[in-house]
Amino acid sequence: MGARLQLSRPGASSIACAPSCSTSRTVQAPRACHRAARVLRLRTASRQKTPGYDSDEYPVSTPDYPRPRSNAGVADWASRQFRKSAPGNVAKACLLVSLEEEAAAQAAYAEADGLEANHANMRGGVGVASTWSLKRVHNMTNDVLNAFHARLRDLTPMPQPPALLKKASTLAPAVAGQPEVPETPHERHRRMVRSYPLELISAVNQVLFERHGYRRQQAHGDPRNSLLSHVLESGLGSPAAMAVLFQEVCRRSGLDLLPVALEGGRYFVLVPADDSVSLRAAGEAFVVDPYSQGMLLSASEVKELFAVEGELRPCSNAEMIAGVLTVLLELHWCAALGCPPEPLLSVPISLEVALGEYRDVEVQTRTGEADGKRYFTVNFLEGQAAQHSGGEGQWWPARAYNLQRAVVAARKRAWLLPGDLQAQLQYGLLLFFDKQYEEAWQEMGNVLKEARLEAAAGRAQPTFTAEEIQQLEVLLEKCRLLRGPKVLYHSREF
Repeated sequence: MGARLQLSRPGASSIACAPSCSTSRTVQAPRACHRAARVLRLRTASRQKTPGYDSDEYPVSTPDYPRPRSNAGVADWASRQFRKSAPGNVAKACLLVSLEEEAAAQAAYAEADGLEANHANMRGGVGVASTWSLKRVHNMTNDVLNAFHARLRDLTPMPQPPALLKKASTLAPAVAGQPEVPETPHERHRRMVRSYPLELISAVNQVLFERHGYRRQQAHGDPRNSLLSHVLESGLGSPAAMAVLFQEVCRRSGLDLLPVALEGGRYFVLVPADDSVSLRAAGEAFVVDPYSQGMLLSASEVKELFAVEGELRPCSNAEMIAGVLTVLLELHWCAALGCPPEPLLSVPISLEVALGEYRDVEVQTRTGEADGKRYFTVNFLEGQAAQHSGGEGQWWPARAYNLQRAVVAARKRAWLLPGDLQAQLQYGLLLFFDKQYEEAWQEMGNVLKEARLEAAAGRAQPTFTAEEIQQLEVLLEKCRLLRGPKVLYHSREF
């Protein structure tokens, strides 16, 4: 039998301290988290600063948002702002997810008296102002533009009469019946990007991967590699986070790229958003793979590598953000259980696990009170051997914190994908594991209703099989019986 883990559970008014700030617990949140929130609060609407570049990194004072007074306040503020930014601005939405994760980690770490050294990464990284304001991305964009125009100067031009060359460089194509209009620097830059997209992509690769050293994560399993702020600070990123960074730098440089979701949104390649931008050679379409340092892959190679049937279709911004959240919640889930994070070894968030029908795996959560303190235990048993990473007696953040963060990520993902019943079910299952039975009963009840409607309509490819609907009915009845007064502290609804 597996060892029982007893984890202290913090109160609702937890206050945390950033690594660089005073360790005394007061009613004032750490300055580092305040600075990060303030930078994001004061970001302005985008405005042009460089040809082909839309700048939104310069802070201008706006009195609309109250200053958070604790790490919990910073997390709540970031959570609310996420709904305002997503899915329109992918980079800002991912940065707000990072801020919420950082603030929550700071709060959890401050409550973890006696936390072992190997869990020190629960502190988070906080980061510098240039990261949170995206000025670091702005500076890299300027480097990209300089490298791009340097590459254009190195190109051998076609022989042209001087008068024609001068006219072509200063006049935009005339519309029939209208006089020729002088071309603005912004329009000229856009035209050059459309004409030489490979040169711009090469410039982005040169700046991101050669000059600044951004690269793929060294090992799978660290949730921080899915946080845009941590990627900007450390240079290591997951496939989804690297795609967000690459797409944002290209957008600011004048090349709009759309994401193509692979592996259920855990991996992304990018394709041009504008049909006038061509990434074709010898009749073959190519895509950009940010996780492989901006390598160009043919569409046929991608289909073969990722077992894709049919055409490669771009996904929405909401689906891209949801992909980042998918990786984040799965890693938090594995950290909560202590199971390996590798896809083939991890325990899925499924009906079978909730009902105890998966591979002799049992996942239990238990609450109680000992020595005047509430505790929260997570038992993960597989056969006769308990699969735990990190030993016994871990404090609350090592397990329950990760389960709580998985719930928060699943909530955001379900909000981004309202028509995705699998996303709604995953959120309901995590609520069930976190002992939020009332909320789980409501969420999975809605899923069951839609699943029955699909079955009644005779849908060709229903989301759930008849067996899965029966399992959902059993779990829903279990939730109904377990509903009772809430005894645990949970994060606020976002």
